[in-house]
Amino acid sequence: MTPEPLSIDRRVRTAWPLATGAVALALLCACSRPELPKPVATPMAKGEVITFQNQKAPADLRLAAVGRESDRALSVPGRMAWDEDHTARIFAPYAGRVERVRVSLGQAVKRGTALADVSSSDIGQAQADLHKARADESVARAAAERARELAEAGVIARKDLQQAEADLARNRAEISRTQARLAQYGVTANAVTQSLTLTTPLDGIVVERNVNSKAEVRSDIGGQPLFTISDPGTLWVHLDVDETELAAFRPGQAIELRAAAWPELSFPATITSISESVDATSRTVKVRAKVPNVEHRLKAEMFVTASVTRPSTLPTVPADAVLLKSDKLYVFVQNAPGQFERREVTARSVGPQAWLVVKGLAAGDKVVVGGALYLDQMLDSAR
Repeated sequence: MTPEPLSIDRRVRTAWPLATGAVALALLCACSRPELPKPVATPMAKGEVITFQNQKAPADLRLAAVGRESDRALSVPGRMAWDEDHTARIFAPYAGRVERVRVSLGQAVKRGTALADVSSSDIGQAQADLHKARADESVARAAAERARELAEAGVIARKDLQQAEADLARNRAEISRTQARLAQYGVTANAVTQSLTLTTPLDGIVVERNVNSKAEVRSDIGGQPLFTISDPGTLWVHLDVDETELAAFRPGQAIELRAAAWPELSFPATITSISESVDATSRTVKVRAKVPNVEHRLKAEMFVTASVTRPSTLPTVPADAVLLKSDKLYVFVQNAPGQFERREVTARSVGPQAWLVVKGLAAGDKVVVGGALYLDQMLDSAR
């Protein structure tokens, strides 16, 4: 039996699913076909500089700007002391005995105030020397006048007159010397009293007294002064600064002091001088500052702590920007978009996250963070 031929509509209905499946299969094959990788441009290397084509660096490279070391506060130990510009220490100029002490500890005194009376045979000797010199001068003056008259009359030679005048000049010089010696300490020269009154050369307070009445004193040995007169309205503070922190101090700089006796207060001070030498044992430098002390809260020999802000001086970079190669340190610095320079630096670690750069970088430079090793390998292989 001959099969009945298919109609046009039936043929179309039969072919449509086949065509649709072929198209879907073709699209599926096209979507699943892998793309060929794009060729990566090889960077160019010249010296220590690596340059990527079209100014395009690898996308995973990160940059960071070089910062600057932050200001930090320093605390330095110090010791209060008398202001030596307004302090006088009184010693006995002659050996003898203290007959009377005229002042007490803590007493306010004015310039010229009597401190103590001292009796000394040395003072009596100096007074006697002055009287003897005056007597010798009187004799020498009479001898010179007589020699002048005789010389004018031609009785004696001219050289005898010159000798008499020379003797008179020597006696007058001796009078001046002994008068100056006694006047230096305010000793009376009218009589041989063997008495000397010690006085203060400036206004202030008796801050130290190391003598009592009837005490024997000597002038030929060292020791404590009999009296110390000072004005506690101004004090000095001596700071022991580690030599590595000396850059934070300069004359004229303002600092703040704190004392355990006044924990809630701070005292302003001004640096006046910095020592020219370093202590060989402690490796510290003496720094002196002047402290106003109008209310007398600070005391000499009191321990204090000075606070000063150390200004930023050196640039810093993140720790993962530094590459250690052999025994040298390097960073990659961006010179231009897509261009990086391998630069040797001198740096030291200031913690787990940062390095302080002593030499090789400036604040504002951009460095590669986390990709220094990758660039280093590419630079070496591209040469």
